[in-house]
Amino acid sequence: MKSMFSHILIGVDGSKESFRALSYAMTLAKQFNGTCDVMYSIPPRVYAELAEREVKIEEPSGDVKFISMLQQEENHIRDLVQDIAAKEGLTIGFHTRVGDPVDAMIEYVSTSGVDLIVVGSSGKGMADRLILGSVSTGIVHKSPVPVLVTKPEA
Repeated sequence: MKSMFSHILIGVDGSKESFRALSYAMTLAKQFNGTCDVMYSIPPRVYAELAEREVKIEEPSGDVKFISMLQQEENHIRDLVQDIAAKEGLTIGFHTRVGDPVDAMIEYVSTSGVDLIVVGSSGKGMADRLILGSVSTGIVHKSPVPVLVTKPEA
């Protein structure tokens, strides 16, 4: 019999709220013997700004290469996610999309068998959400599966 939450998707953007959501989702995955995938979405305006900027990377071999700032950030977040998961004895799939985070996550859910989405909330008030938008609110309104929104620390 399939467990209640066998495939969990977590939205991670590098914020402490998103890493709190990751921690909570991993706890659920272990409890229900499920799997986790992380979605890291890059808004198009951020992509356009950072994709062309390069940083110098020195390889352990002494070789030097250049990668985009965007790739460096993605690598950093992926490595953090994988390190946190490894400490919990889990392997987590990591997926990157360029585009609206809400649309990217909903599209992934429709093709992957995800049965729960976990996202963090920054605790913005109603006025901030109207001006800035809210990924967690968008996910809740559009998701075909249950959504768990973790709250910020008090």
